[in-house]
Amino acid sequence: MSLMTEISNPFIASFALGLFSGLVFCTSACLPYITGYIAGIGSGFRKSVLITATYNGGRITAYASIGLAISITKLSIGEAFFSSYQNYALAALGAVSTTIGLNMIYKSKKHASCVSCPTSAVATASTQSGRIFDPQVFLLGLTRGLIVCPLITPVLVYSATTIAPTDSFFLATLFGVGTAVSPLLLIGGVTGWLLNKAPLFRKWISIAGGLTLIGLGINAFVNAATAS
Repeated sequence: MSLMTEISNPFIASFALGLFSGLVFCTSACLPYITGYIAGIGSGFRKSVLITATYNGGRITAYASIGLAISITKLSIGEAFFSSYQNYALAALGAVSTTIGLNMIYKSKKHASCVSCPTSAVATASTQSGRIFDPQVFLLGLTRGLIVCPLITPVLVYSATTIAPTDSFFLATLFGVGTAVSPLLLIGGVTGWLLNKAPLFRKWISIAGGLTLIGLGINAFVNAATAS
């Protein structure tokens, strides 16, 4: 919480804390979800950058929603409430990640078995994978962002106790924007570019991506169940 008190402008402090979090924590924490999703759908460099940006948009929306809730209700973040909230957030992430992973494996097997599919069906699948906004990865980022990470906690505590109610929303949003300014965009794009270099293994890469998301989802469920 020292950064929030040492920098005179809380908005600059919140963005700076988010920037630090994005560079140090968010990239490693979010990369498995991003790479698993990109592997599952088989996107190239540009599409993978867009997917990563959409995922980050989901996280920013989550942070903004938490800030808005604090703005409206002025929630008291006690230990019992925080623990219960984290468990529900982990369960939500587990459900979303597992569902997306299972869907990817189902689609990869379905497309692989469709040897005599008409060209129009292939074109339709290609169009769907090339859409600008991907609601699945947005939801994945949203549920990941709903899990309160240690570095946003000082922002939430500070906003709930020391400033105008409406500023909680803006502080949390600025933190989210700061986290999005990270190497994740470039890494996501490079991941898609590299995976597209192995078209013969497209089916197995897609299955591996789905299994990765399922594993991450199960891990989230386990953490929710075993958290004290």
